[in-house]
Amino acid sequence: MAITPFFLSASGSECFCVYHPPACLAGAGRGAVVYVHPFAEEMNFSRHMAARQARTMAAQGYAVLQIDLLGCGDSAGNFSDATWDIWLDDVVAAARWLQARHPSTPLTFWGLRVGCLLAAQAAARLDAGVGSPVNFLFWQPVISGEVFWRQFQRL
Repeated sequence: MAITPFFLSASGSECFCVYHPPACLAGAGRGAVVYVHPFAEEMNFSRHMAARQARTMAAQGYAVLQIDLLGCGDSAGNFSDATWDIWLDDVVAAARWLQARHPSTPLTFWGLRVGCLLAAQAAARLDAGVGSPVNFLFWQPVISGEVFWRQFQRL
């Protein structure tokens, strides 16, 4: 199956997504993975590697959804319009979209840097503790949003 770019309605706007279907005959796959990108320029610097990893995961039988959050990448809106809560809603909408297509597979949030903080909060928001647990894959996680923000402001 081919990689599919599309726009997902989330938070009253359109978020650009790239869906990588699992490479398997049954179509269900081994799992469903939502990629949660890092903040600002880190997103741009990591885009190529994240796309390569998503293709590799799909080749191994995982359904992968990459989403550009509101005001980021190719999504609608301005960066100045985005809030943490809107981004959480975007991640939850992406997870629900992917779960609807792969309901019998475990869900994983794959976060990079600040995306790890978003992923952890979105998992709690997803069904408010009801339903299947969410797995996590964290790449270079930011441990403290406050410390990260101070460092970012210094730039």
